[in-house]
Amino acid sequence: MTKESLDKFVLVPKDVFVLNTLAMGVAIQFLAKLTGEEIKAWKEYVSGIASKQYRELSSREIQEIVDSIKDLKPPDES
Repeated sequence: MTKESLDKFVLVPKDVFVLNTLAMGVAIQFLAKLTGEEIKAWKEYVSGIASKQYRELSSREIQEIVDSIKDLKPPDES
């Protein structure tokens, strides 16, 4: 891979990825239950807003979000 193509990817710890995915699912389920709307409708709505916000971010802001992953700690294994 070239440096340019590597700049398009980020390595995220598996636990961080799964926890964020689960958290998004929980939030969408909560919104659907609270409002009576379909889960699919909330997924589309949230995805649309997130895509819009992403397009509005500068390269520096995107990098700051990526860098913030370094500050996340894995969940306690109890």
